Parts: sequence; structure tokens; C-alpha cells
Amino acid sequence: MSSVLTELQSLFERYVKWVSSNPSQLADVELTAKWLSYFLAGKINNSSAVSELVYSLSNLLVFFNDRIIEKASRRATDATTEPLERRVKVLLTTLEYCEVFIELSAQQIWGTRGRWLFIAIIQTIKCIGRLFLTLYCRNTKIVRNPPIPSLNRKTLEELPHSPDNASFRDNLASESSGIVLKRSGRVLRKVNCSPSLTSRTWKPPTIGGSQPNQPTEYGGKLLVSAEALYIAKPLIHLACMRKFGTKSWTSYLLALALDSASLRLYYKNREVLSKEQRVELSRRCVSMLLYLMRSPFYDRYTHDKIANVLNGIGNNVPLTGTIARLILSYIPHWQETYFYMWST
Repeated sequence: MSSVLTELQSLFERYVKWVSSNPSQLADVELTAKWLSYFLAGKINNSSAVSELVYSLSNLLVFFNDRIIEKASRRATDATTEPLERRVKVLLTTLEYCEVFIELSAQQIWGTRGRWLFIAIIQTIKCIGRLFLTLYCRNTKIVRNPPIPSLNRKTLEELPHSPDNASFRDNLASESSGIVLKRSGRVLRKVNCSPSLTSRTWKPPTIGGSQPNQPTEYGGKLLVSAEALYIAKPLIHLACMRKFGTKSWTSYLLALALDSASLRLYYKNREVLSKEQRVELSRRCVSMLLYLMRSPFYDRYTHDKIANVLNGIGNNVPLTGTIARLILSYIPHWQETYFYMWST
């Protein structure tokens, strides 16, 4: 037994070494695994669950490999993150990648009631975790989706690795890179946070690391209220679907109103958000377009428009007929499986 464990440990160490040394080749393998999930759809029995399993495993593989590469590059992206906060983010990210597979598996095993039970459990866990990150974690005011995003490996490869810059990165990870003079308010860069002259960007130093300005007490409450609306939306929408039906205009319009109110509150205090938070806010604005693909709006308006466009392309553009018909046949499955109100 001990020899088997030793062999497995040795195999894992070789894998970690290969991942750390070959991030570009690894990206090709991960992309192939993701595309495999799309080709499996409709090809075999229970293809939806199988394709979602492959897709979930590919996302988890990327997530695991990112942590290996991050550790190998000694990049302290979460140097100020508490262990409990990190665990909550890992849990929420894992659920984000696996929730559709869990829902489809529950439906095949326990039927529709089992599916809705697991949906309610998953969304309750996500709601509690997101509220924890918002209320008790100082660096998390807008919870990203997923909470731990994919690592930008190109940026890691471009980072300089000279000793001077290594100490510079360590100092940046542990504290802000500038100080504010009390009387004049002028921002000065700290000596121990200065990179080498050849790699200096000459950008102004940052204060506090997370937000360009500190929100007022009133503005902070508005931001918490905006995030609370966004976090509570899935559970409120599920409760409305329970009462009014899965394709009710009441549920649809209520979810749309909650999203709109949350975004409006955020944009009133946009100046106190960091760059990463503004990017997440922009992503949420773009995701509002998904309401065009959600029932009942999709059933009444969007379906016919998309069908007319695809049929027009397939009938008038050479060599596109097969692709257009294939996409048209998959759209109902995608709409039913992915375009939930609670998935964003």
C-alpha cells in the first residue's frame, strides 16, 4: 500500500512540475477538453449530463492548474485574503463550475422535484457564501463570477524575474505602494516599493490596494444594499417561480427589476470602486442581454427572430445551411439548460 502511495505522490509531483513548465501546451489540452463537451451533446444517451460532466471537469482542471502555476510563479494574488475567505471562494467557484451538472444529474436520478430541490440547495449555499464575502471581508464588495477567476497566464509569463523586481513584487503584495502626506495630501511612492529603473512604469502609486477612494458611510451602505439585491435575486426569483410558475411574467419582471435596481445603486457610487470591481460591474451590465434568451420573453419574441435570421443565413449564404440548422436545433436545449435567472 505504501509503495502505491509513493508512486502516486511521485506521479503527482511530476505532473506539477510539467504544469509549471508548460503552461502554453497545457492551455491547448484544456481547450480541447472544453470543446469535447460541445461535440458530445446529442451524440450519445444522457449526452446532456455527460457533456456537462466533461465541461465541469475541464473547468475544475483549469482551476486546479491555475493554482499550481500561481504557486510556482510565487505570485501572491491573495496575500491579504483570510483562510476562511479563501475557502468560501473556492467553494463558490467549484459550485459555479458544477451546478448545471448537479442539476441535470438530480433530474435524471430523482426527477423534476429532485432537480428543483438541488437548485434551491445550491442557490442557498451560494447566497450565504456571497453574503459572507460582502459583509465580513474587507476586500470583497462586489463578488466576482466566479469568485476566483481564471488566471491570466500570459501576464505571469511577461513578469520580470530579476531579484530587484522580486523584492518589489513581495512588497506590493504585503502593502500599498504609496503614502499620503497629511498636510498636502500628495501621494509619494515608498522606497521599498520601487521597481528597477528598466521595468518602471512611472504610473502613480496606489493607496490601500483595493479601492481608489474610500466610500463614505452612506455610500458604503448603498454598495452593500446593491450587492445584497444582486445576491438575493436568485432565491427571490425561485420563490416567485414556485408561486407563479416557471414561465411567469411576474417572476421575469421581478428579477429584471432587482438587477436594474442593483446596477443603478452601483453606478451612483461608481467612483469608489476599484478597476476590478468596475470590470465586474460592466460584465453584469452585459449579462442583462441574457434576459432576451429567458422565458417567457424568449418564447414570445426572441425564438422567432433567431429562427428567421438563421434560416435566412442558411438559405442565402453558401455552405452555411448545415451549420445554421445545427445551431437552430441546439438552441432550445441551450435555452432550457443554461439561461436561468439564477445562473448569473
